[in-house]
Amino acid sequence: MINYLRYDQQMVESIGIGLEQYKTATELAMALGVDVSGLIKHIKKHRYLNETAVFNKCGRKKQCHITNVCDKCPYTPYRQDSKECAYCHKSNCNQKCSLFTKIPQCDKIKKFPYTCNGCSKIAYCHFNHFLYDPQVTWKNILLERSNPRKGTHADEGEFNRLSKLFVPLIKEKHQSLPQIFLTHKEEIRWSYPTILKFINDGLIPGVKNIDLTKRVRYPAHYKKKQDEPTNYAFLTNRTYDDFVAYISDNSFMEVVEMDTVLSCKNVNTCLLTLLFRKSNFMLAFLLKSKSTTEVEKLFRWIRSELGIELYQKTFACILTDNGSEFADPKSIEFDDETGVRLCRLFYCDPGKSGQKGKIEKNHVELRKVFPKGCDLSVFNQNQVNIALSHVNSTPRGILNGNYPGIIAKVFLDEKVLGLNEYKFVDPDSVNLHPNLLK
Repeated sequence: MINYLRYDQQMVESIGIGLEQYKTATELAMALGVDVSGLIKHIKKHRYLNETAVFNKCGRKKQCHITNVCDKCPYTPYRQDSKECAYCHKSNCNQKCSLFTKIPQCDKIKKFPYTCNGCSKIAYCHFNHFLYDPQVTWKNILLERSNPRKGTHADEGEFNRLSKLFVPLIKEKHQSLPQIFLTHKEEIRWSYPTILKFINDGLIPGVKNIDLTKRVRYPAHYKKKQDEPTNYAFLTNRTYDDFVAYISDNSFMEVVEMDTVLSCKNVNTCLLTLLFRKSNFMLAFLLKSKSTTEVEKLFRWIRSELGIELYQKTFACILTDNGSEFADPKSIEFDDETGVRLCRLFYCDPGKSGQKGKIEKNHVELRKVFPKGCDLSVFNQNQVNIALSHVNSTPRGILNGNYPGIIAKVFLDEKVLGLNEYKFVDPDSVNLHPNLLK
């Protein structure tokens, strides 16, 4: 069985050697045990252009017959009957010609190996060269892996919460960080190396590296072991596999998908969305920030509006992603006063947004009113309610041409529809465009 390309250093080095040894991409792919199309895409992505030292760097100079590109051509031809710019060694024809290209028009790069590696003519070829260097390629792959993981998704409120937890234990009781993780891993919600990075960057008020036991005596680098368990303790019994098992035993239960819609950069305001699978009816609420505190406040308000019994019936099963704002499932599942479980919260597998595909699809409709990159802080909840009335009054093919708002009245209580003050909008009056709220 042929696998897709696995990017490790040994594989990259094998590709560099194989470009010179094999005649076809199929032969190289079979030797490496990878998919042919993936191999070709990898080569084309990581090859780089190495410019020649000659004056004329145009990739089509052998097929070019253009003359007198310069107004005052200083060229003295080798032959009196030819004044083609391709033979010029003095003027700046490359900068003035509109057809100039650095890409060599060579059959070697149009087919395998798509580079100049292994070409017998490379020593005296005056074209620019496409080269594949395993060392350069591996460095680029490592950068592609590390850059998306830089930075943090935590806000100031989260750092203050961590400070209240860590400062008394570290400074007053002199506990070590591993000891704190053993007793408070559910409250921390972050992995051990992430907390170390927060402290090293000075993001948690009141805690520094020097406050940690033996921290300054050892190198700052930390490498997670392969068999080391994750610190996401809140995922216990709440994974997608647990969700599938739970639904198979409760097949008639309504599933509510939950997610957030972000604002533009440097703006904390976001929308929390809730979609009921049976009717495709969606609710949306403005949050001041993407944090567990704001999510907890919202669900506390929903419980007060619906009442415990209706809340328990409506939100019996919720499916969401692994976002940090949903890292406190107990605030959603349990009643604050009695401590009784009211619902079950489950999490999708990492990178598997399709497991809650209905709400992702509905976000497409919502984004027609709130385009990606717009500032959500300029809107209020009343405007969001208006937008949701239009979204829920749009006919859907999955509902056989019916409207989510109409179908929802069969499955949901009027109080649930009233959370967003839903009002049916005539289909001809539906306006899914940013000018709806202007």
